[in-house]
Amino acid sequence: MATTTSLPRASAPPAAPPRPAWRDVYILAGLRGLSFAGDIVAATAITLLLQANGAGSYAVMALLLAASVPPALLSPVTGKVADRFDSRKLIVTVASLQAVICLAMTQTSSPPLLIALAVLLSSGLAFTHPVFAGLPGSMVGKENVPRAAAISQTTAMAGMVIAPVVAGLLTATFGVRIPLVLDAASFVLVVLGGLAIKTRLHKGRSSGAAASGDQPAYRIRSDRFLRSVLVISGAVMGAASIINVLIVFYVRETFGASEQMYGLVMSAWMVGLVPGALLVRRIKRFRHETILIGSFLCIALGILGTGLAPNAWWIIPFYVLGGLGNGAQATVTHILLNLRVPDTHRGRAFAALGAVSNTGPAAGYLLGGVVLHFIEPRYAFLAAGAFALLNLVTFVGGLRRSADENAAPAPSGA
Repeated sequence: MATTTSLPRASAPPAAPPRPAWRDVYILAGLRGLSFAGDIVAATAITLLLQANGAGSYAVMALLLAASVPPALLSPVTGKVADRFDSRKLIVTVASLQAVICLAMTQTSSPPLLIALAVLLSSGLAFTHPVFAGLPGSMVGKENVPRAAAISQTTAMAGMVIAPVVAGLLTATFGVRIPLVLDAASFVLVVLGGLAIKTRLHKGRSSGAAASGDQPAYRIRSDRFLRSVLVISGAVMGAASIINVLIVFYVRETFGASEQMYGLVMSAWMVGLVPGALLVRRIKRFRHETILIGSFLCIALGILGTGLAPNAWWIIPFYVLGGLGNGAQATVTHILLNLRVPDTHRGRAFAALGAVSNTGPAAGYLLGGVVLHFIEPRYAFLAAGAFALLNLVTFVGGLRRSADENAAPAPSGA
């Protein structure tokens, strides 16, 4: 009986990797820029309203806490949501609700109600931030993450540059309502942009399906380097947040400057953000650790220099320096998380970053509100800058110890 031999099936050629979706990268960057700009216009306008109505540092502190506490408290939930649900549905739903909240803000001038609505607004940001931050890796692949992250951060920060000046001018001319309407409009554009982005995370997956599988457990704290980066980021940004409470009183009362000057000073920090983000992409010879050290040093020196300023105009160059470091630090941190964290846990990683980035500032806002009752703003700036430098020294020492522990042992004699 004849036997037949089955020939082995030809294996299918490996699928070509998807082409990078640079169109989506630029749309995403534009959405982040609009969102940040709208929020800063609204926050600056409300801060000026509180100060003009005689509210003290505690009211300003409460407003800033309203923007920072929800992302920190909600991070265990928002990270899991970002890792499990369709990104387009999240962006569209949350941004629509945020637009409604901004319109509600235009109907009141009550500080407590404005602060309560600010809590709801920042709760929405807590859900969208991990999605926005985690999308570039899926759009272009990990090999293109540095470029995509630089584009996203740079464009977002460019939207933040003119926002404080615009807020100062609009508030001085029309009051607080027009800036809040602009913020609502920015969220409407985010909804439209979210519908235009083709790249989607977890499309068609239920929460149970996304959570199941044989993926190994991942904890960001198991990565010693990332853990150190998050800790120092929270500490240094906490120091920078102390001055966010004090700066309006420093500019308006210590130096007697105008609302327009306050807006100009706030924009100076933003002006440094854009070249800071661009430098990360251009400077390729340095390791990420070196860029981080330089960025934290710029932030600390910017805070210290502000405390030494003889008048309001001298604050501007030091704020540009601080913003330069802030832009580089934010961009490098986003690159590191996209490169070192598994795709299935990227939302949780960015939610953890959001929690740390908001816990440090929240502590800074609390301390800033109390400090003003005991010392002048100038001395608070000097103390905050010294604190940032101390944390930088600790971070550098930790990196050196880690490098020594990981160094290969000297070869023994044969």
